[in-house]
Order: sequence, then structure tokens, then C-alpha cells
Amino acid sequence: MASSAPPCRLYVLVATAAPVALIMRRAPAGWWHLLEWDLRVREVRPGAWLRGTLYPRRCDISPDGKLLGYFALGHGQPPWDTYFAVSKAPWLTALAAWHTGGTWTGGCAFAGDNSLTISASMDKQPFHGSYPYGATVEALSLDWTYRDLQNEYKRGWRPIEGAAGRVPPELREAVLVGRIRPGGDRALVLAHTGTDFQRHGIEGVQVNYLREEDDGRLTPLPEAAWADWDNEGRLLMATRDGAVKIIEQRSGTWAQTWSHDLRDLTPDPAPSPTWAQAW
Repeated sequence: MASSAPPCRLYVLVATAAPVALIMRRAPAGWWHLLEWDLRVREVRPGAWLRGTLYPRRCDISPDGKLLGYFALGHGQPPWDTYFAVSKAPWLTALAAWHTGGTWTGGCAFAGDNSLTISASMDKQPFHGSYPYGATVEALSLDWTYRDLQNEYKRGWRPIEGAAGRVPPELREAVLVGRIRPGGDRALVLAHTGTDFQRHGIEGVQVNYLREEDDGRLTPLPEAAWADWDNEGRLLMATRDGAVKIIEQRSGTWAQTWSHDLRDLTPDPAPSPTWAQAW
């Protein structure tokens, strides 16, 4: 019998300087699970489980994919109620943590030397641990659309001029951004149509993806909940029904070459390994 539970929700953070990504999975209700996606050997390895709330669009991983900066809303006593922390991916053991003013948080960004910039209403100094690479806390920005798409901007996505005439009518009022495929000249296009917490979407953000073909047409990718190019020009995708995929162009045709099903996972929290518990 098919499951009546809603599908899991997926979001992916891709390292800019290593063939690795972090999958952030929400399901069942109230639970998050982190998984390491090794793009070189095409494997997914489980990491932390959290009973609470994470804000994936406000998180970042370091260029080498080894560190995670994340905002969390938990069930602990202050200051562990709402906080920003840095951990070793794919685990959530906080090696440094700052208290935040509720969920009034923007985002964070790692530089190439692992120094960190954090945008939020939060304390300037960590209440737990320390961050050896240096962290700067900036005032919270109120540009919510930028906050929704900041991870795309970090990876080279940019606003597209004149694309409204090539998208379906229902997307012509959307915010359109695109990224050219590495090693190619065609784009992946994202249409941001707003926020609706009653519909499928990470942090309620409603997105649609389209792939530009060799003849300039934009092909909708309705199964994509998240998509981006990796550094080799492969199309990475997290689907609305709970899978992650690699799609490649071969002989002029796009073909799925690998997939991993993440739908039916049961919470199984475990302590982080020793290497993730200290600098």
C-alpha cells in the first residue's frame, strides 16, 4: 500500500571547491536529517538527525564542504532555543554557537579561507565554543527575496533580462535568475514566484526550474524541488517526491545516470563521530 504521508522536502548545499554536497531533508513532521552527497563516487552517507527546525536557505557550507553554518530553532532552554552554529558536515554538533533574536535571521557565507559572515539579529560573540577562522556579524537585511535566493547567488546565479517572454504565462511575473552550465553556453533558470507555507517548498519558497535547450527553448522541470549544475556541468536535482538525481547530456540528449531514493527514512538520531566533536 502506498504511503499516505506527505513526501519529504529536500534542499541541497553544493560545495564550490570540492565534489561534495549536503542534503537537508525534512520529514517526518518536526524532524530534519542531514546527508553527505559524494558527487565523485556517487554515494549518499547519513549524518545528523534533529528534532526541531532548520532554515536551509539561510545556511551555507564551506568551499571544501567540510563545515556547515546553520540556523536552528530547537526545544532547548535559552540560549539553545534559537541559535546559529558551525559544525562539521554532515553533523550538527555545535563547535561554536551564537544566540539569535528568534528567527529574525538572514543568512551566512563562508569565504575561501573559511572566515564567516553572518547576517542576523544575534549576539556578536558566541556563547558556546569559538570559531578559529574568524566570524563577522552583520545587521539583518530585509530583502527577503535575496535571502531566499542567496545560496544561488553565491554559486553564480544572476538575474535574467528578457526571459519573461520565454517562460510559461504563469511564471512571467516571477523573479527569474539563471546560471550558465559550466563548460557550456546554456542556462538553468529558476523562477521564484513567492512564499506560501501551505504548499510544498523549503521555508515556504515557491520555485520552478527550466532548462535552456540548444535551440533556446526553455524546458520546464516540474519534478525539481531544487536543481543546480555541479562543477563538471552535470545537472543535480532533488525531486518533489523525495529523490536526488544526477542528469547528464550525452550525444545531445539529457539522461538520468544516477538516483538515490530518500523517501522512506525513519528518524534514527545518533551521537556524532569523534572527529565531528572538536576542532
